[in-house]
Amino acid sequence: MNYAIVLGSIFAVHVLAIISPGQNVLIVSQTAMGRGRRAGVAVALGIATGAGIWSTAANLGLTVVFAHFVWFYSGLMLAGGIYLLYLGIALWRAADHPLAPSARQAAAVHSDWHAFRLGLFTNLTNPKAVIFYGGIFAAFLTPDLPTWVRLAAIGVIVINSTGWHVAMACLFSTERAQQVYKRLKPWIDRLAGSVLGILGMRLMLQGR
Repeated sequence: MNYAIVLGSIFAVHVLAIISPGQNVLIVSQTAMGRGRRAGVAVALGIATGAGIWSTAANLGLTVVFAHFVWFYSGLMLAGGIYLLYLGIALWRAADHPLAPSARQAAAVHSDWHAFRLGLFTNLTNPKAVIFYGGIFAAFLTPDLPTWVRLAAIGVIVINSTGWHVAMACLFSTERAQQVYKRLKPWIDRLAGSVLGILGMRLMLQGR
């Protein structure tokens, strides 16, 4: 068996999935515009860590646990929905607040660790991710494959997620993007908050 084809297929499918707009891209772009590149990259690394956790869980068979304990899966979805709704409300409430006058003051209010946790929790709020990774691995990782290939598949997921979201952080932290954000901050924050709130309520309804 050609292991490169297996890993290449996982790479291609995952790239197509992560480039579609969703809560991860939204929170990276909003953070990068509002707090700068460093905070955006910290969020991106948190998201990539979450991707590593979910893909590892899928490799260990967590999808089977979800199938047998539906209440556990529903509970995770409900908790994730509540968290996204909380983030959406927080963005709405902060929409009219001015930006910190300096990068140093902004860093004092929002640490790198805070930004990392924001990215991590945002990614972990959607347990459907483990179903997605489970589907990818079931399609491409046959039982006879060596362990290193399975570990490499997790590595592909983490590298993909890191590269894409760090690129988004760098793009949206440019001077032009930040100028647009400063001018349209109330509207951008309210739009991002609304989308996160809708995604959160959708998860909550699916978890009932």
